[in-house]
Amino acid sequence: MNRVLFFISMVFALCSCAVQRATTDEEFVRDVQKDLPFKVNELKAVSGHDNTYSFRSDGYIGLLPDYEVDSEGACMIYQTTFAPTHYTQPSNIIWRNIVINRKAKRVLCIDRLIQNGRTFGYVYVLQSETARYGDSGTFHWDVSDPKLLLNVSDAIEGMSELSVETLNTLTK
Repeated sequence: MNRVLFFISMVFALCSCAVQRATTDEEFVRDVQKDLPFKVNELKAVSGHDNTYSFRSDGYIGLLPDYEVDSEGACMIYQTTFAPTHYTQPSNIIWRNIVINRKAKRVLCIDRLIQNGRTFGYVYVLQSETARYGDSGTFHWDVSDPKLLLNVSDAIEGMSELSVETLNTLTK
């Protein structure tokens, strides 16, 4: 009888851990979605790409970008001292926005593409470890620290290959 009770309690303990983990992952995705400067229906994790989420919009998202990325992956500042040359997104260019949430120690790189007048894209998340998300037993660096801007830039450049591959597929 004791073995049966022990087994049942272990099953309940394992199930509650799985539910807690799923809830934490869902909370993380909801928090990331709140950081986006525009509304999306949902974020979906991209299989095989850590910390990458895809999104789709029912229409065109007209938010002006911070950067433009071409089909070769070259990143250009969108607006400098001169006015931008266009205010609607061309279908052969990725529009990129960077969002920094210092409180959550999170940086989002949002790449938007256009297909048939609709916006879709990817959100690449760099998240410093926090008590709420992350493994406190590993080495980490604060992605929201301005002194580590070059490290963040290198990480984003390595993560955004999926956007460039998708753009090249669309334009062929």
